[in-house]
Amino acid sequence: MKKFVWNRMRGVILLIAVAVVSGAMAGCGASGGKPWLQMQYPELNEIRMPSYERVELDNGMIVYLVEDHEFPLIELSATIDVGSIYEDADKVGLGEMTGTVMRSGGTSTHGGDELDELVEARGMQLETWVGQTDGGAYLSAMKEDTQMGLDLLADILRNPVFPEDKIKLAKEQAKAEIARRNDDAMSIARREGMKAIFGADHPMARHTEYSTLARIARQDLVDFHADWFHPDRMYLVVIGDFDSERMVGMIDKAFAGWAPATRALPADPEIPDFPRTVNVVDKDDLTQTTVLMGHKGIRADDPNYAAIRVANRILGGGFATRLFNEVRSRQGLAYSVGSSAGTGYRYPGMFMAFTMTKSESSEKAVAAILAEIERMTVEPVTEAELATAQDGILNSDVFSYDSTREIMDRLVMFERYGYAPDFLDRYQAEVKAMTVDQVLAAAQAVWHPEQLTILGVGNYEDWDGDFSRFGPVTMVDIEIPEPALDIPEATEESLIAGKKLMQGAYEAVGGARMAALQGHFTRRVMSAEIQGMAMQFTIEETVQYPNRQYSLQKTQWGNGSQVLDGDKGWSKSGMGEKDLTAEEVTAAQNGLKTSYIGTFRNLDEFTFQALEPRIVEGVECYPVYASGVGDDYMILFLRADNLRLRMTQAPGMSPMTGAPVTMKVINDEYQDVDGMVISSKSRMLYDDELFAEIETTDFEANPAVDETMFTK
Repeated sequence: MKKFVWNRMRGVILLIAVAVVSGAMAGCGASGGKPWLQMQYPELNEIRMPSYERVELDNGMIVYLVEDHEFPLIELSATIDVGSIYEDADKVGLGEMTGTVMRSGGTSTHGGDELDELVEARGMQLETWVGQTDGGAYLSAMKEDTQMGLDLLADILRNPVFPEDKIKLAKEQAKAEIARRNDDAMSIARREGMKAIFGADHPMARHTEYSTLARIARQDLVDFHADWFHPDRMYLVVIGDFDSERMVGMIDKAFAGWAPATRALPADPEIPDFPRTVNVVDKDDLTQTTVLMGHKGIRADDPNYAAIRVANRILGGGFATRLFNEVRSRQGLAYSVGSSAGTGYRYPGMFMAFTMTKSESSEKAVAAILAEIERMTVEPVTEAELATAQDGILNSDVFSYDSTREIMDRLVMFERYGYAPDFLDRYQAEVKAMTVDQVLAAAQAVWHPEQLTILGVGNYEDWDGDFSRFGPVTMVDIEIPEPALDIPEATEESLIAGKKLMQGAYEAVGGARMAALQGHFTRRVMSAEIQGMAMQFTIEETVQYPNRQYSLQKTQWGNGSQVLDGDKGWSKSGMGEKDLTAEEVTAAQNGLKTSYIGTFRNLDEFTFQALEPRIVEGVECYPVYASGVGDDYMILFLRADNLRLRMTQAPGMSPMTGAPVTMKVINDEYQDVDGMVISSKSRMLYDDELFAEIETTDFEANPAVDETMFTK
């Protein structure tokens, strides 16, 4: 069965239209066969303001109330003066995480999982968030659940507990987003474009990194909430089936005792005026180019606001615009092309043009867009273009205000940023009265094509030009920095101590026998739980030193293998066979040297630095930082009682998210094989969460080798 949602505003327009059509049809005979000439159409661009009441509570909270008794529902939408712009630069991601874990973690009264069950059972919706320049909360509920919903909302806003498990989950989700952030060219262009225009360290351009996530602790969330969440920074819109006087009393009671803020909000960060820069992100896996061009715009209270929005409607703010007609249709230089006016309510907006084009037309497309922007600043638009833009704006604005909540949230925004409640009416009146001379004057005052910073993302080698005609080119590095490791500066004493510890460990595990090995065969069984599913893998590995390795992985879905044979290698799986890249071959070679046995066979290739003693699951250990082989680090934790290797810590990658993790392999049991101490049972942890248990079931020194394993 299809469900149809009746929107009151659209419904009124539809009923009027039906009535008009019905009347016209009834009078066909009297209209000379042309009944449409007698039709009367309502104004489509009329935005109808709902009747509302504004109340300020004693604690400073602003409440907007809109009674609507058509359906037995209530809707509460809170906007809070908070945002990621208030984060410390070394903890970017804190604000968003706070907004997420407020809801997912719940309160001491109702934990996050309990909240999920309660909300689902009652058909409610309950959310919290923190964005760049504001935060918020939202509740929808049946009328009968008004008190319950209001109590839940107040409890979450006032008393979040931020449990560690939900913080960890939020961090994992954030890491997954970081790992995927270079997958989409337009996402890269937006992110790097903001950095190029605002500056990489500007609060409006910063983005979360693994290192900033790692610095965020539970106390940071507690402090961020305590600093910014207060009633006198909150605007609450209430819409639905209620009595306003009674509702105000309920809200006052629910938030009673919530203390107002004790310090003023910091000043907003300044938006700089930078000269043009030309920037290129070179990605050789792309077959098309994405380009953004932008510079600082204006606030909506600027005298040129209405005119510049009309100008943008003509330039590139929709279909049948100059950019669409010239760059895409006539010259065939773009798959998509457009522009934004460069207006904002709180901050000056960003005037921006964009295009996606073929690699071989990258420079031509940019030049064509710049030419159209230049033309907007030197010659008047036509009366026909002006009329089309006016109609487009006036007839489309209504669809941005087709719900009571949208209208009321916009009124909240006007109040927060110092605009009059009738700002929208004034804007529409200015649009209706606009002239071509006003459009030209605004374009000349606001748009400066020679200042547009340019950023292109694509396969630079295939472009039709190197973009230097637009200015000196800067190549942008988008490599995602790995999580930082905090290791103290090495001293002569720590290096001597590290080498001595590793020499002792070498003796403790029968290192001389390991050094004499020509090769070995090992069979391990790995048991893991991935996304709730128990899995078991068998890994059979044949090694011939120094650089031959055959690894066979047996799974319940089939087998796969990887071969390293000196300076070449290949892999086979159900997807077929492929050669290893040079980078993959190097990684496999280094993997042999940094394995349990490989490390003791190659002590002279490492630099060892002793760190402060640590306790690992109740066992005192001497940590040794090992570097010098490959790009990755290792920390080897040696038991204080016998110098056997208790744990290895190294960087890894989550198989679920693709994000970097701290991998720890903890050796629980050992066995003596031919005078060598080998780990027989171990556990693999990702970010201190158990990922797999590993048992070595077979180990054979210097086995006979079937050479066909090393034949493709």
